[in-house]
Amino acid sequence: MTAAQQEELETVSRNIMALVTNLVLILDSEGKVAYASESVHHYLGYEVMSVLGQPVVNFLTLEEAARVKNDFAESSAPEWRHYQVCHQDGSWRDLELTWVSLLDDPLVAGVLVVARDITDEMQIRQELAEQKKFYQTILEDLPYQVAVLDQQGRYVYANPAAIGNPEVRQGIIGLTDAEYCRWRGHDPQLAADRQRLFAEATRSRRWVNWEEAIRDPNGQFRYHQRHYLPIFGADGQLDRMIGYGRDDTNRQRRLAMNTRQTQALRLCAQGAPLQEVLDQILNALEVSFPQAQAALHLCEDATCGPFAPGMSADILAGAVRIGALELQPPETGELAEAQPVLDHLAGLASMVIERDLHLKQLERLAYVDGLTDLMNRPAFVRALNQTLAGGQHPTVIILDLKHFRNVNRLYGHATGDALLIAVARRLEHDLPECSVARAGGNGFALLVPRGSGESTITALTQIMGPPFAVRGETLYVKYHIGVGPESQSGEDAESVVQQAEDALYRSKQLGQTVSRYDAEEYAVELTALTLEAELRQAFANRQLFLVFQPLVQARSGRLHAVEALLRWTHPERGAISPQVFIALAEQSDLILDIGGWVLREACQQAAAWPGGPVQVSVNVSARQLESPRFRDDVQSALMVSGLPAHMLELELTESMLMSPGRDVVDVLEQLKALKVRLALDDFGTGYSSLAYLNRFPLDVLKIDRSFIQGLGLETYGHKNLAIVRSTIALAHELELQVVAEGIETDLQREILVDLGCDLLQGYFFSAPMPLEQALAWRFGESLRPAETSLTCLMRWTETSHKDLH
Repeated sequence: MTAAQQEELETVSRNIMALVTNLVLILDSEGKVAYASESVHHYLGYEVMSVLGQPVVNFLTLEEAARVKNDFAESSAPEWRHYQVCHQDGSWRDLELTWVSLLDDPLVAGVLVVARDITDEMQIRQELAEQKKFYQTILEDLPYQVAVLDQQGRYVYANPAAIGNPEVRQGIIGLTDAEYCRWRGHDPQLAADRQRLFAEATRSRRWVNWEEAIRDPNGQFRYHQRHYLPIFGADGQLDRMIGYGRDDTNRQRRLAMNTRQTQALRLCAQGAPLQEVLDQILNALEVSFPQAQAALHLCEDATCGPFAPGMSADILAGAVRIGALELQPPETGELAEAQPVLDHLAGLASMVIERDLHLKQLERLAYVDGLTDLMNRPAFVRALNQTLAGGQHPTVIILDLKHFRNVNRLYGHATGDALLIAVARRLEHDLPECSVARAGGNGFALLVPRGSGESTITALTQIMGPPFAVRGETLYVKYHIGVGPESQSGEDAESVVQQAEDALYRSKQLGQTVSRYDAEEYAVELTALTLEAELRQAFANRQLFLVFQPLVQARSGRLHAVEALLRWTHPERGAISPQVFIALAEQSDLILDIGGWVLREACQQAAAWPGGPVQVSVNVSARQLESPRFRDDVQSALMVSGLPAHMLELELTESMLMSPGRDVVDVLEQLKALKVRLALDDFGTGYSSLAYLNRFPLDVLKIDRSFIQGLGLETYGHKNLAIVRSTIALAHELELQVVAEGIETDLQREILVDLGCDLLQGYFFSAPMPLEQALAWRFGESLRPAETSLTCLMRWTETSHKDLH
């Protein structure tokens, strides 16, 4: 080979070696570096020239140098061996080396060494080892039960919490559940269930949960919560199964104890026999400590003592010891935690025993009248309930002594009590087929068998007729009797008694001796009472609202004024007739509050009318007119709203002007002083007299719709026409403005225009409208009929009452 070829070959060799990532060294026979690849700089930080000729031991510890010397002396080269080599910066790198001895090759005459850096890999291995040790330590100390199974369901690990016995824990490794159960003598079904759940977790690829019970060496069941969590490898196949769980025995026993304790309390509340309740309490103790012996001793002299050397808790009735709840622990093991449970259950036993001791006394106090020894009202209701439950249909009659207060006042309470006792004895003796109770202060209730109601009423008149001799006095007693209807299946006892009490109330109200329950009258009164309460709530919740009906000029049809009318839409009953709810309001002072609100709201809306204030008419109730505050309410409404006084018109009825209360003329004069307008509504339907028109300071006369409806009809039409014509003429002579109500046809409108009526109002022009629609009416704009005459006639037929507030 020529020198040029040799040089070219060396160049190629260097280039090839530069591409080799591993570190390549050639050591001569003395262990010195004869060759180093360029990667020595990457591996150890040295330049190639700085390591050539250096003994390799200079880069090793003394220990490692001795090991290298021994290893290199081996005849066969190893696969890879791990050494620590010093880096140029003084740190140590982990290298794996392999070598080939070429000492006999004259061209090399050394040992060819190939090295690779495993420093990072060694660090990772160390971290993994530490993590493994860390997690293994956790698993070993973890109170939670953990086991690991392979793909075939054989145990590869179990922590001490899972199996406490070290020999058993070591022996289970490599066994399946079936083999383990045969070894330990457990129920084979336990293994079958686990195998099924193992397969289910594998198939579903998600964890499964279950509960199981295993007998411990003492023969007692231990309850466990179990879970299987499958772990899959990169190939998607099951790699291992993690089983974990916890001993749930204490919790299960606490639940069982609580269940039996609750059952004991329930039985106690239901009046079960005392022994049945105590058995539940003892059972709760046995369930909590199944390995111990429990006993409950009761004795009158409280001489029974506890087991020795067991523990006990006293059972008391008040401050007296009447027994003990005792627990004897097993021969092996202690029950230090049992004493609080024992004390608690003994306290529960004390409570139910004390309750039982007082039950009869409480029964008497609750259900027996202390004066007459009759049933009291609760006992009567209970007896009635039992009778109704038995499918019987008794009648309830209530007798109440009249003027009994006078007996107490004139003869003293002792005589009054003696009279009540005498009446009780006479009723019991003379009506043996009836159950008698004292229903109140001077009232008695009778539970009368089916079909005996009328005969019992007749008998009562005979029983109560003779005088009563009490404390040296001879007393004749008058009475009221309320008779309920014959009860029906499924009725509530309280409702049956309430019906008789309602009949008694009506007897007193009407001054009758005997009164029978009337369901229709009661329903009307109840509905009215309920509706009045709901009306109060509706007013408080601002559920009432105003609608507005226009009054138009007769000839031009232009808007002249609006009448404000009150409405109520009940959230459940729907629209309530003003005739109904205003009548309810007038029965109480609520009408004053509602009327004041209507005045304020109507004035405020009229003052804010688009295009300027509009005249508004407001109906006034008799209660308002009689109230001393009415004038102030009107004045306040005008001041707050800013509405000119002459644009407020108050509508009164003829019956109100005849009120016997305050001087009506004086009240009207006070209102006129405020400059408001006064209108007489429904003229012709009340106490019509021409003297009224001259006596009261009125501004407007409103002809009732009943006269308007007949205009243009053959029947009575000419009479109505004569009345309307005369009324209009008379009103004009007295300088009163005339309004005709209830216009529903164009013919009626034409007749009234011809008769010279000033203003018209009715469904022909518009029904009462919500504010939003009413605002569409403007001054100077003709009003178009809102509905046809036929539609108005139908509406009037459906609405037979006049719109009120």
